[in-house]
Amino acid sequence: MQRFYIKKGDLYLHVGTVTYEEYQDYSDIDAMHMTQYRFLKDKDDAKLFSSRCEAETYMYKRKIRGADIVRE
Repeated sequence: MQRFYIKKGDLYLHVGTVTYEEYQDYSDIDAMHMTQYRFLKDKDDAKLFSSRCEAETYMYKRKIRGADIVRE
């Protein structure tokens, strides 16, 4: 199986989720989830794709610019 990565320079795309929680009282718990796209040097936990077309679609939908798609 070929693996494709989104790479900018020597950095790989990582996707993480951050959760902000607010507690006003015990019956009302409110949380907001935010997705962060970061470019890091670590290749092990990077976002991988099974095809070049899938990676291109991901870049287009999330408006990621200035990055290249590379094969492992």
